[in-house]
Amino acid sequence: MTQQDTPTLTPHTLTRYDDDLEALRSLLMNMGGVAEQHFDDALAYLLDGDAQRGRVAMEQDYEIDRLETSIDELAIHIIARYAPAARDLRTIMAIVKAITDLERIGDKSEKLARIAEEVGPTLQSTAFATHFRVMGRIVKGMLHDALDAFVRQDHVAAEEIIRRDTHVNHEYNMVHDVLLGFMAENPEKGDLSLRMLYCMRAIERIGDHCANIAEYVIFQHKGVETHREERDEAKERTQI
Repeated sequence: MTQQDTPTLTPHTLTRYDDDLEALRSLLMNMGGVAEQHFDDALAYLLDGDAQRGRVAMEQDYEIDRLETSIDELAIHIIARYAPAARDLRTIMAIVKAITDLERIGDKSEKLARIAEEVGPTLQSTAFATHFRVMGRIVKGMLHDALDAFVRQDHVAAEEIIRRDTHVNHEYNMVHDVLLGFMAENPEKGDLSLRMLYCMRAIERIGDHCANIAEYVIFQHKGVETHREERDEAKERTQI
């Protein structure tokens, strides 16, 4: 777009522009709240046997998909109509990136809830259920705080959230070792063990998505994503 093609923003247009940006942020927070609730509900089913909350996580994933579509459409509208520059454009890009991670969190929460129907009773009676609870508690906190940091544009808090992902990886490795021992002692439960392994991996991956959202806060502040490669390299070194 040339300078001649760039739209001139009148005071009225600027008000509409600000309103649209605020609507975009609000939709993101709505989507984040739904994803946060779905993950909490899936964990409640997996670790506590709360089937009612599990059904919510399984049956209402469409709400996350609906919000993702609305955000995509509004972001395209804002870019096409206002040609935002610099910081505002980074904010829009960060929101579009973040909704991809939120959609994947919702998807993994739904799958967690479905698998909980099969593995929940066994998992709840094992010694490694504690590790699942620790991982779940850390990741729930990461998701809540990442969304809060996004709203407040708090890049310092975002840095701290990214560091928490190493604790999730540590618990992942610990429970992986214990689960391998369980599989060796109970070969007849091999399929069940693999499903529990999937649940553990899903929780760990949700932690990665939370760290990604925190990374987008830093992207808005600095214009670059500073930790993704470092986190990937650290995971390759330490994770089984």
